[in-house]
Amino acid sequence: MVASQLVLGAVGLATLPVLTRQLGPAAYGEFSLFVTLLGVVTYQDVARQLLIREEVTREAGEAELDGLARLSTAFVVGLALAVGLATLPLGSALSLAVAAAFHGFASRDFAALSSNGRVGFANSARNLAWAGAFAASAGLAFAGLGAGSFAASFVLANFAIWASYRLARPKREPAANGTRWLEALRTSPHRQRYKRAALDLLGFSLASSAIASLDRVMLDEFVGSEALGVYCGAADVALRLHIVSSALSAALFPLLARELHERGYESAARRFLAIVSKATPLYFAALALGIALSDTLLPYLLGPAFAPSTPIFLALLAALFLHSFGFLATPWQRAQGDFASQRRAYTVAAGAMLAVGLVAIPLWGAWGAVAAYAAARVAELQLVATEVARLPRALLPRWKLAAAAGMFAVLVAFSAWRIAGS
Repeated sequence: MVASQLVLGAVGLATLPVLTRQLGPAAYGEFSLFVTLLGVVTYQDVARQLLIREEVTREAGEAELDGLARLSTAFVVGLALAVGLATLPLGSALSLAVAAAFHGFASRDFAALSSNGRVGFANSARNLAWAGAFAASAGLAFAGLGAGSFAASFVLANFAIWASYRLARPKREPAANGTRWLEALRTSPHRQRYKRAALDLLGFSLASSAIASLDRVMLDEFVGSEALGVYCGAADVALRLHIVSSALSAALFPLLARELHERGYESAARRFLAIVSKATPLYFAALALGIALSDTLLPYLLGPAFAPSTPIFLALLAALFLHSFGFLATPWQRAQGDFASQRRAYTVAAGAMLAVGLVAIPLWGAWGAVAAYAAARVAELQLVATEVARLPRALLPRWKLAAAAGMFAVLVAFSAWRIAGS
């Protein structure tokens, strides 16, 4: 899975010079907004996360799981259509809805694959398909087509993901007595648990998606497409460094859910903390290297029109260190059946981001968007505080927390020094 994430990151970086040079800041901002919105609306597929845990525990019947997947798909498609019509040209809006539909169709199979030890395949198929979509977009840009034409690449990518899952899915038991999925959900003894978990997941995903897009949307509305393109150039390169974090997050949830179910809390907690203890210094080293190479990396990837992106990139890299803890804490909490902590943390963070962005973006443009992104990192601080309070000190010594705080301080100082000298 990490290998496929590296392929996706490498293709994303390799296509940036073509996309940014062929499109320019304004059209590139439109392309980046479409990709961001596709990620935002498909992230609202709450069934995908809920189904993984249900598949592991085997407490739900097939008809109930199918019902959860179908309701979630209908919601995601409706949301995609509403968001697309409000923010995109008609053709792109319809493409957004179709791509979201294929994502929803694949959710049931994704959960079955992940819970049966094939999480690597499930995520690799998605990563490679999206890498193909970015490569196709670069080809279309080189051919001189506009940003709106690239939507078809991502529709085809989501179709390919759905088809690959359907071919690889485990065999299913038929629903008992031909039970209809809606009736199965209505009469399920787990109905209240599904409802509570789904609402928590929806609250989290809406808030998290708002955090992922509010800075760009406000920047586009308050300042304009040129500033949006400059900010998106820096943010898109910086966020490529999340490839390892997102790979870990996708793998940790089913792994830790099985560990908790089969061996208990202490064994799962030790395994979780061992992974975090190795991932944190590696992520620190990658971010420090990104700061050191920024003067070489950004001009090559983005081109001269994006020269103002370099100091923004440096500031974002420091904040990414905090952001990474969300990818680690979230699967651990979900494996325990705790979906509420993320909802609370990210709802507060979305409010903080909106408040800061409404003031800072009209005043400072792209730098105001950086301030809004940094304000949203209170989400990860809340998740860390929750786990520090829960985990026994014998499992999580306080010196490890001090070391993580020290790494963040070093990144902030290094980034500020490079910005001052740029």
